[in-house]
Amino acid sequence: MYSSVKGAVAECNHVFIKGNNLNERFENLGENSKFFIGEIGFGIGINFLTTCKSWLNHAKQNQVLEFYSFDKYLFRLSDFKKLNISCPDLKEYISEFELSYPRNIQGAQKISLFDGRIILNLIIGEIESTQEYIKLMDKVDAWYLDGFSPSKNPDLWSKKLFKCIHKSCHEKTTFSTYTSSGFVKNNLTESGFNHNREEGFSEKRHMLKGNVDTRLKKNTSNTKVAVIGSGIAGCILSYTLAKKGIEVDLYEKSDKICSGASSHELLVTYPRLSAHDTAFGSFTLHSYIFATNFYKRLKTDAWKRTGVIILNHDAATEKRQSSLLEKRADGEIYRFIDPNEASDISGIDIKFNGLFYEDAGYILPEEMCKFLIESPKINVFTSSPIKNITKNRETVHLNIGKQEFEYQNVCLCTGSDTTEIFDIDAISIKRGQVTHIESLDSVSKIKLPICAKGYISPRVNSIHLVGSSYSDNEDTDLSEDEHLYNLNNLKLLIDEEMNVVSGQTGHRAVSKDHMPIVGKKDGIYINTCHGSRASVTAPISAEIIASMISGEAPPLMGRELESLSPERFN
Repeated sequence: MYSSVKGAVAECNHVFIKGNNLNERFENLGENSKFFIGEIGFGIGINFLTTCKSWLNHAKQNQVLEFYSFDKYLFRLSDFKKLNISCPDLKEYISEFELSYPRNIQGAQKISLFDGRIILNLIIGEIESTQEYIKLMDKVDAWYLDGFSPSKNPDLWSKKLFKCIHKSCHEKTTFSTYTSSGFVKNNLTESGFNHNREEGFSEKRHMLKGNVDTRLKKNTSNTKVAVIGSGIAGCILSYTLAKKGIEVDLYEKSDKICSGASSHELLVTYPRLSAHDTAFGSFTLHSYIFATNFYKRLKTDAWKRTGVIILNHDAATEKRQSSLLEKRADGEIYRFIDPNEASDISGIDIKFNGLFYEDAGYILPEEMCKFLIESPKINVFTSSPIKNITKNRETVHLNIGKQEFEYQNVCLCTGSDTTEIFDIDAISIKRGQVTHIESLDSVSKIKLPICAKGYISPRVNSIHLVGSSYSDNEDTDLSEDEHLYNLNNLKLLIDEEMNVVSGQTGHRAVSKDHMPIVGKKDGIYINTCHGSRASVTAPISAEIIASMISGEAPPLMGRELESLSPERFN
């Protein structure tokens, strides 16, 4: 951390804002432009916040700043809040960042601030492992080299890192740094950077600034995208693309949107976390945090942040809960609750302890989908079943009825219909049935989703949802056996007779390793196999696809992206 926080703001303005001529560059950006900044050394966030102030004061309303920053650790929120006293000129920017402060987790986190005008991509971990993320970045306009002392932290100033940074640059990229050490100058020169020595800040006699020796141009092409399927995955992807300024044609085979497996009264939004350092464990954690931030940012009544309780009811859940509490004891993402607190939070008597996910909740999918596709950049075509899809050199051809349409980019968000229109292995179809029960006195006071063997929801439209079955049954008709299965699971919570009002069935696409399939195969983007977790995994998956299409860095590290790729089953 800086020895003088007040001095750090002035140093940032001198070394990085002025050093990269940012105020003028921000003012001269074209309409609907994006500007990309990379930083080595996030620290407590002074450079980022100072840059936010500069951007919001000099850029136009319709322009977006993408800020990428790398650091080994994240400061605690309690320490960050102290900046309110030491940096009064940054108070409004500090307050905004507090509301969406990053979680203390390894890997990449993407955080939207100031109504989407600034996006922070914070990558936490040892630079030896996190620098692989820089290879996914290729549009950076300016770099802040602000790692700790080169003599004490040579890895942050190495030729290996600088060469990696060089590949993220284009012909107009600039950089600056507070140091002018010979070691740094030599490594910059050998990595393809041109640099000049300038007057340093305060007691530092000199600093460096410069540009990049490359002929690569910044790619800014954004062509219209076809999204197939208007369930929660397709609508979130359409929304995400539209927010990036990309026009979308959204195709739905039914006569209305959100008519497939997403069409339930509600979808419970909570993660199935793992304490193990695997691609699955990392993906489930990051997708949950990304999803809850995404829904909060929407400011729509279709998102209900009620919290979710996951009860510890048998040996398997005891083992899982113990390992999760051992892994994270900070209470930020989940915390232990005893039966008394579980009863207070839920509104009914509960005899088990468990974990409480305070930021979790549920979505109302039909309302959510309608909200997501309101953008003028999204064109919706219902009653449009895709009969055939083919890739021909640089374009993809869709056949709908007797008409053929041509796009450069197409994404299938088609759930259980995916294998009917595209050749892809390792997908199976599983049926799920949800039981709708009458809101009797014993359940009417439930305030939030409660998960044990199955789950029960709070009251929605005068009913409670109890779910869910999981079978290979291909029927779409309601099954009394599956109603009975759901109600028997509910008895773990409430051992009373329930009045079944109705129910709903749906067929989910599930991959053989139970991870979503997200990426590109044979020139076509795939976003499917979210199973029963679409409300959790669809937001980050949409960002992955949208980043691939727009040429931006994705919201996950390479290991997790590979674990989602359609090519992993080859």
